[in-house]
Amino acid sequence: MKFTQLYFLFCIALSAPLALAQSKYSYLHQTTNEILQIDRSSMKMTPGDFASIATRACKTLELLLKDENFKKDLSDLANAAGSHSTYHKQLTDDLVLFIDSFLRRESDLLKQAGLTPKASSEVLLVASSVRVSLREKPDLSKLIENIERLRTEICRAASAVAKAQDDERAREQRWKTVRRWGLGLAGLSLIGADAIALAPSGGVATASFTLGGVAVGAAIAQ
Repeated sequence: MKFTQLYFLFCIALSAPLALAQSKYSYLHQTTNEILQIDRSSMKMTPGDFASIATRACKTLELLLKDENFKKDLSDLANAAGSHSTYHKQLTDDLVLFIDSFLRRESDLLKQAGLTPKASSEVLLVASSVRVSLREKPDLSKLIENIERLRTEICRAASAVAKAQDDERAREQRWKTVRRWGLGLAGLSLIGADAIALAPSGGVATASFTLGGVAVGAAIAQ
């Protein structure tokens, strides 16, 4: 299949109709929106900007780690993931199936959860970039450990910003750090948006759990 045809299918997936719904993880999705929508060309990423973003992300991850709904949803998704391994392998082997079956459904769920079109697009690009990880068995304990490590890093950054320099090199590093945090939050929003869809769409939901977990791992590994 030609690249233009695949691009057309990808665009269709992103243009799925927006349904109005309120996600139980709206606080997570709102923070993801904030980070993924930052426009590099219009923001210098001063220490103050960085501190504001870090403080918001820190509080969001603290809430998430204390959220009993999130713990239960992670456990349910992890337990169900094995029963959909064949479908997940098909998603890795067949790009058209991945676009049509996963991205189309995921786009709708992300928008229902309250992610903006720009943030939704970035989340789906993250998922697409780690699609090969669907061949792997997800590790719940490792995911929780990685979320905690990301939270620790972000919260420390929020409190240490008073000592930060404000030259061009420092701003560039802050940009890279915030974009890395955005990768992790994108993964968590992917999981959160699908947690409500486990029963009617188990294969997609557990795929999102796997891909989201890999994104969080990638965020702390960089």
